Amino acid sequence: GEQAKARHRSLAEVLQEDTGVTLPAELAVMLGRLERELRQGSVSEESQQWLAQCGLTAEQMAAQLEAEYIPERKLHLYHCDHRGLPQALISPEGETAWRGEYDEWGNLLGEESTQHLQQSLRLPGQQYDEESGRYY
Repeated sequence: GEQAKARHRSLAEVLQEDTGVTLPAELAVMLGRLERELRQGSVSEESQQWLAQCGLTAEQMAAQLEAEYIPERKLHLYHCDHRGLPQALISPEGETAWRGEYDEWGNLLGEESTQHLQQSLRLPGQQYDEESGRYY
């Protein structure tokens, strides 16, 4: 899901995989610096000279960059009871994005989420452990 989308190949990886040539470490470092400069929109004089010596332009190299995936993040505010137990997650627009109902011991009786959110916190200090399926 999100992690697979977030993974992108570096400029050095793109060139190595597309050409089948293993690049020397020094060249990979130079390409890493060039990639950072291209993504920031400001290519240094040193990088421009190096590209010119190779017969390339910054525009040609920028065309080789893979798009950087930036996940969409949304802020939600916790609405908790007197014990600190999350009762609801509220969006900045004031909509209830997640709601939970608990028994007197803090055990979840039911939950609903209009935005398919998963809320992993319970009583203060407790968080969901995916391996065991429990809250610690």
